[in-house]
Amino acid sequence: MTRRKLSKSERMQVHSKCNGHCAYCGKEIEYKDMQVDHAKPLRKGGADELNNMLPACRSCNHYKATLDVEGFRRYLAGIAHRLMRDNVPFQVATRFGIVRHMGDDVIFYFERLGVEYDGKEVKI
Repeated sequence: MTRRKLSKSERMQVHSKCNGHCAYCGKEIEYKDMQVDHAKPLRKGGADELNNMLPACRSCNHYKATLDVEGFRRYLAGIAHRLMRDNVPFQVATRFGIVRHMGDDVIFYFERLGVEYDGKEVKI
């Protein structure tokens, strides 16, 4: 799976899709620091086209890896449960009210903006 090299104009289009923010966490990202993510990974049949590309910060792109958007959502939703199961300091912090699990609903920044990817309608 060879990825095509994007022109500067195409990279600018991807960067502007979310107004200079990461499509997933919403963190502001400089153009030079942006990573271009395939919302539907090439390994899973995603197109190497602009309509399947979203701007991502390094951290989100790393953790999303080869997951599709829904797989990444499930991964993130399970973090608190894994921490509660495996991490004693997290368990203690929760017991003392220092840390609080806010819920499992994950809404990505691009969804709040109504940005489409891979021809999919964004549902909030």
